[in-house]
Amino acid sequence: MPRLKISLRGAQISDIGLNPDREYIGGRKENCDIRLQAEKGISREHFKVKFEDNHWVVASLSRFGEIYSQGQRIESFKLEHGLTFQIPPYDFQFSDVPESHIASDRPAPEIGENERTVIGATQQTPYIKMLNSKGDVREMLRLEVGDTWAAGRDPSCQIIIPDQRVSRRQFEIRKMNGIYTAIDLGSVNGTFLNGSPISSTDPQSLKSGDSISVLDNIMYFELHDPNFQYRMDRIEIPALQLVQENSDEFVPNDQDEYVNPDEVSNDPMMLQNIDQPYVDQMNQQQFDPNAGPFTGMPQDAQDPNQFYSFQQNPIQPQLTGWQKFKNNKPLMAVVVVLFLGGAYFASEYLNPPVAPPKIVVNTDSADPFSRLKPEEQKTIKDLYSLAQKSMLQQKYSFVKENLDKIHQILPTGYQDSKSILDEATTSIETIYSQQEQERLDKEKAEQAKKIAETVLICKKLVGPDVDIEKMRACLAPIALIDPTNNEYIKLIGEAEKVVNDKKMKADEELNYQSQVKGLDDLYDRAEKVQAEGFPYKAIKAYKAVVNSALPDPKNIKVKAKSKITFIEQKIESRTAQNLKEADVFLQQGKLKDGILALRAALVYDPENKTVKEKIDKNTNELRRQLMVMYQESVIDENFGHIDGNDTRPGAKDKWKKIIELDLDDGEYYRKAFIKLRRYGTF
Repeated sequence: MPRLKISLRGAQISDIGLNPDREYIGGRKENCDIRLQAEKGISREHFKVKFEDNHWVVASLSRFGEIYSQGQRIESFKLEHGLTFQIPPYDFQFSDVPESHIASDRPAPEIGENERTVIGATQQTPYIKMLNSKGDVREMLRLEVGDTWAAGRDPSCQIIIPDQRVSRRQFEIRKMNGIYTAIDLGSVNGTFLNGSPISSTDPQSLKSGDSISVLDNIMYFELHDPNFQYRMDRIEIPALQLVQENSDEFVPNDQDEYVNPDEVSNDPMMLQNIDQPYVDQMNQQQFDPNAGPFTGMPQDAQDPNQFYSFQQNPIQPQLTGWQKFKNNKPLMAVVVVLFLGGAYFASEYLNPPVAPPKIVVNTDSADPFSRLKPEEQKTIKDLYSLAQKSMLQQKYSFVKENLDKIHQILPTGYQDSKSILDEATTSIETIYSQQEQERLDKEKAEQAKKIAETVLICKKLVGPDVDIEKMRACLAPIALIDPTNNEYIKLIGEAEKVVNDKKMKADEELNYQSQVKGLDDLYDRAEKVQAEGFPYKAIKAYKAVVNSALPDPKNIKVKAKSKITFIEQKIESRTAQNLKEADVFLQQGKLKDGILALRAALVYDPENKTVKEKIDKNTNELRRQLMVMYQESVIDENFGHIDGNDTRPGAKDKWKKIIELDLDDGEYYRKAFIKLRRYGTF
């Protein structure tokens, strides 16, 4: 099955199986199939991998993001087995090996109930044990589906932390080649592994029993064997027979005194010598949520070098006749000698000579290689030979591939396969480091050249009509490479200065025109007041124009001054004319007309005290005359002489005369009007 291996800064973080019926999108967007961290140069949707025309193809989706293969920038290319490409700081390796090449042709070995368990072959399942604020176990969460598990307060996370202070996606646990790692997802409060902060760029390895904490939320990462109970149930453990007090003394053999716990957990035959309560204790340690962090051994024996003594209080079993016979060494030796001699005599006497018996290989040898089937041994030897040849040819990837196959069959290794694998791995890392350094040097040189070319092009844009957005678009290649570049910052600064100066001048011009218009508005307002016939208000408005600090490019202030002079002359002329008319009316005894002429003069010169005094004097005289006339009309009214005759005017005639002589706002004008209306005249 095609696979895509992903490494971050040299450490493999994921291994994805590719389905030809799907299209895979890679980037820093949350719903991407291949999720990348928000590193510099990583787009939200950076690239895609799809199967078309019987080939797997990778294509770039980013406008500015780059994909490199063999030191060259590429947009789209076909993937072949072993081909690698880079999206710094990520490396991707594509492998497409048919299933028939990967799977072994040998049949699966049958495992009997009494066969010895191979150490390290047990499949372990990751768990997260979450504690509450009191330190009690709140939940035992099994991590089953997939190779990546996210933790946070978002409901979509596999590990939900019910705390609003925790980020929506706090950290991730990843599995790669059987190794578990943890990485922070750029959280606000940070994630801590055994009290030390976890990086958001470099994954950190996890081992069973490690503590992961976010604020006061504490959880433990543990590896358990889900089939432990099943294997324990398959082991037949016979009950021991207890002896009576007067039984013979029990003499234990050499294997009864101390037992290595590692051998106990992997050898069913040795488990027969252990009492059932201890097995139950080991089983309980596997899945007891209230126990401490699980490390693969009981809680009270964290030291892997410690041996257990199961005979501190030995139980004296009942000895059978056969056991007593075995303990009697001399008698047993005599019986064996007699039996062998009888067997030899019977064989020589009853059977003719035959071919020597075939030597049977002892499958219980301590060498793991000798316990393998012949076809497996041949496969290992062939793979080892290929690995040695590839090592001489410096084909280290093939060396690692062949040795990995050997170690899948024989985890303990064959001859010096482990040291050869270490040497090959070191050589691969060295070659990769050299290639990576060469690629980085070449990339750095290309970037420097690209920056210099871009600077030359963008300098031509600096001028009176420069546009910041156009300048930024021109400098976009430099921004993607190094946004802190001095030339980039300098050109952006020059463009911004030109634009800001231009904008400042425009604002100043706009403000100047606004002030000019303000002075025009003041002058128009004064003109309107003058047109309404309020000379003194008009003078005040024109003076506001003259005293204004606003700019006057149209010489409006000069016009306002001339208007003020004209109105003042007009007032003086009109006032003199009205005073002259008033004097004529007053000399003729026409007090009403004289007072009205004086009031007209006061309109043009409201502050003229002489005019005001004349108005008051003549108004009082008019009131006195009309008061006498009104009193006479009231007397006529009292005597019933309302209507007059040809020889004597009546009360009505006097009231009419008062209305004719008095001012409209006069006291006796109002009284006379009321009297006439009462009698139906008005």
